[in-house]
Amino acid sequence: MSFDVIFSHGLVVDGTGAPPRRADVGVKGDRITAIGDLSAAQAGERVDCTGLAVSPGFIDIHTHYDPQILWDSGLTPSSWYGVTTAILGNCVSLRPNRASSSGS
Repeated sequence: MSFDVIFSHGLVVDGTGAPPRRADVGVKGDRITAIGDLSAAQAGERVDCTGLAVSPGFIDIHTHYDPQILWDSGLTPSSWYGVTTAILGNCVSLRPNRASSSGS
């Protein structure tokens, strides 16, 4: 298999909860297409990631997107910068409000 880019020898943190592991990450176009030992694979570019963490995305654990997700399902601009998961409801949350009574 041929790749556009292979990130070699990095510590892969895949976001599944599995422990980080040393592996190569192969990218073709805008997709990760292989993770593992890609030392024999061809690539247009090979990036040595020895001593670095390689992650396919990031989890934003403190957002204020609760209202924004109603009109912007991409949660921009975070998704533009590699955030693949956003945790909502930890600061500002949408909830039903009591109807105000007149004179209060």
